[in-house]
Amino acid sequence: MLKYVFAFLLVPICLLGQTNNKLLDSILIFRNLSTDASISELERFDYALKSHNLSNQINIDSTKARSTLNLAFTYLLTGDYLNYRKYSHKTLKLSETTNDTLMIVKANHYLGYYYQYNTQNDSAYYYYYRAQNLYRYLNNPVEEAYVLQNMANIQESEKDYVGCEKNAVTAIKLLQKAEQNDENYKSLWALNNILAVVSERLERRDEAISYYNKSIVISKKIKNGKIYYLNTINNLAYTIEGQGNLNRALEFYEELANDKQLFKIDTKLYVIAIGNAARLKFAINPEYAQESKDILFNAIRISDSLGDTINEMGNYGFLANIYNKTAIRDSAIFYSKRLLEFARITNSNRERLQALKLLGELEYGEIAADYLNNHIRLSDSLLKNERKARDKFTRIEFETDQLIAEKEQISKERLIFLLSSIGLFVAVLLIIIIINQRSKNKQLRFNQMQQEANENIYNLMIAQQNKVEEGRTQEKKRISKELHDGVLGKLFGTRLNLDSLNTKSTKEAIETRDKYLKGLKDVEEEIRKISHDLSNDFVSESNFVDIMETLIETQAQAYGLNFSFDNNTSINWELFPNKTKIHIYRIVQESLQNIYKHANATTTKISFKLKNNVIFIAVEDDGNGFNVSKARKGIGLKNIQSRVKDMKGEFKISSQINSGSSFEIMIPQEKTV
Repeated sequence: MLKYVFAFLLVPICLLGQTNNKLLDSILIFRNLSTDASISELERFDYALKSHNLSNQINIDSTKARSTLNLAFTYLLTGDYLNYRKYSHKTLKLSETTNDTLMIVKANHYLGYYYQYNTQNDSAYYYYYRAQNLYRYLNNPVEEAYVLQNMANIQESEKDYVGCEKNAVTAIKLLQKAEQNDENYKSLWALNNILAVVSERLERRDEAISYYNKSIVISKKIKNGKIYYLNTINNLAYTIEGQGNLNRALEFYEELANDKQLFKIDTKLYVIAIGNAARLKFAINPEYAQESKDILFNAIRISDSLGDTINEMGNYGFLANIYNKTAIRDSAIFYSKRLLEFARITNSNRERLQALKLLGELEYGEIAADYLNNHIRLSDSLLKNERKARDKFTRIEFETDQLIAEKEQISKERLIFLLSSIGLFVAVLLIIIIINQRSKNKQLRFNQMQQEANENIYNLMIAQQNKVEEGRTQEKKRISKELHDGVLGKLFGTRLNLDSLNTKSTKEAIETRDKYLKGLKDVEEEIRKISHDLSNDFVSESNFVDIMETLIETQAQAYGLNFSFDNNTSINWELFPNKTKIHIYRIVQESLQNIYKHANATTTKISFKLKNNVIFIAVEDDGNGFNVSKARKGIGLKNIQSRVKDMKGEFKISSQINSGSSFEIMIPQEKTV
């Protein structure tokens, strides 16, 4: 009963497996196409969406997670950040249910990028920190370094300079041990720039210059890395200016401003360079006031055309300072207010402080006092925020570690429960297997006994046929003797008597005599022929063939199979011993049973042929077929091979999926006599 239950359950499982395999193939194809950079972003999105929709038809969370993450990335390519966040969160949830670490780390990385892009630095740092720990667990130092770089950028913007330095240095060490390529060089360049900026903020300008020099060396290793070199030169100039070396700084700014390619490859950097050059020219020599203003107005127009609010705002500050120092108060106030306006729009606190301080100096009375008070309040607030920021990211790391530890504890408890459940399941399964195996052993013993009984019956059938043949032969010889000694003798005597009528010379007597003599001669000849035929030791060759035809017809009808049986009449089955014929009988019987059980066939063909004193026995079907190299050898197939070996023959089997199966047995005739 258990066997039938398993068989009933196996059918829908197999069908479901076939369906899932086809869906998985399609999902993989669409997913790979969505990562093809040679096609358009919309096409990639369409393939990613198809992969995601097909994945939802399969109840496999790991497959869903991969397709969902892939879809999230294509949303990023198309600029749909809300869906990018949505499907990144969905990926994280799916992967956490299966504890798929690779998908968990990628989802955290994606979410970190989203929140950093939207300047939600606390959330960004949280997800980056989780990703960094997982990359370390997966022993992926390169991706860990990239995440640390993003964390350092966040900390620099929040003025957590100590934490920024720590993460940047760790990232550099990881990348220095990795294989050097363009992407790693770009990260090393950026990390050295971050450390230089931090050193500048902390007024460690010699260290800053050292980091910038390292960045310059790295920029020359980057393919098409000129823009990286030029950016570093701009930053280096600012630091040198901070040391008081205005002329040297101006040389760097003018190098950038005079670079003919810079305007095309990075217009924003060009605007920064000409603005700083104009500002320093005026600072070095106030006689360049008008020239500097003209350059700054041009820079503002370029920034406005690009929508570059940050650089436009910076140049308003430069103009306000020039007008203030040249005592053109109204213009100084106007551009100071423009600076304050843009600083509020961009949430740039450093520029807000600059604008408030300028307006406090330029205005009079209560208005000036209000600007100065606002400057003081903002400055105090920023100092407090900086103090908080120094500990904020440490707190995020601590709280994240606590959450991870709690999850690990829960995971351990779940694992213990799972292992206990698995142990119980295995124990129950072992009991079922033992019971089932015992049932199979009983069935096997029964089949063996039945087989032995069938062989005994067949031997009895063959012996009975031999006795019948022997009786028939004896009877034929007896009839032949009686015909020869009795009937033929009498006819011969009659012929002699008729010969005596030759003494009669009447025409009628002669004609009558000749007539009877001729008739008797005909009878004599016929009887002699019959006697000769009957005296031959004729043995019917049809007995074994009849038995095989009965077997094939009976089993084919029972199994619902169409069949054909082709027997070569030139085969003398009487030359084969009963043992060999029993083997052949059993082989054909076993083959028909296997076709019925496993092949799902509708038609079978059996043929016996003789070629060069070798008997070829072939059995073919139009069933499902199977992979011969991966097929398990069951009891039936082993029995066939054993019987072929006993007959000193050869056995060949061939099959193709959905193209049927066939096997052929070759029995040398001379070896079975």
